[in-house]
Amino acid sequence: MIRAVLFDFNGVIIDDERVHLDLFVEVLSPYGVVVDRDLYWKEFLGMDDRGALSGLWSSHFGKPPEDQILCELIEKKAKIYMERLSSGLPLYNGVLSLVTDLSHIYPMGIVSGALRPEIEGTLSQNGLMECFQFIVSAEDTERGKPDPEGYVKGFSRLALMDCLEGLSHDEVLVIEDSVQGVEAAKRAGLKAFAVCHTYSPQSFFHADRVYPDVGKIQLQDVLSLP
Repeated sequence: MIRAVLFDFNGVIIDDERVHLDLFVEVLSPYGVVVDRDLYWKEFLGMDDRGALSGLWSSHFGKPPEDQILCELIEKKAKIYMERLSSGLPLYNGVLSLVTDLSHIYPMGIVSGALRPEIEGTLSQNGLMECFQFIVSAEDTERGKPDPEGYVKGFSRLALMDCLEGLSHDEVLVIEDSVQGVEAAKRAGLKAFAVCHTYSPQSFFHADRVYPDVGKIQLQDVLSLP
């Protein structure tokens, strides 16, 4: 029986995966980096900015950027993203009601490769901050998805809650949109629902259940998960 839920952020709550790709192209192009969009969708989508920017740079130049350049790229992208966010970025249809309904029953957290101000800004704009007990963001991890570090930390935060005493890994459900994210969740020993906002259903052979979009997940689907 599920006792807690962890949400990914980009591509599950906020419809901004293509925005991120466009911003990677924008900040890397002055350095002469040509972004292979197909490679990005295949290899770097689930990563945090550090991992994606380093990977895209390496795919072009054959080696990662210097630390100073990487930090500059992260800062530039974060600034532009927050400008876009202030103008409003859409949430996926049905996610508001899903998050609200689940929050009435389950302790919940967010585990994401996004930066904390990006996550908090979106949750605040849409009245969702109170639905989540904690956020594990890019600032909290050294390794992005598909490494399980973020979900390991998310589980640890849940296990410290008084209401979740004796929590086991198979009592935690993750909701993800990327192959890398589902892999990270499963490597952490957690159950996972995949939503096909970005990848085909066939890509998620390791997910517990697969949905065409997040709005198709019903409260009963979580309550009935063995």
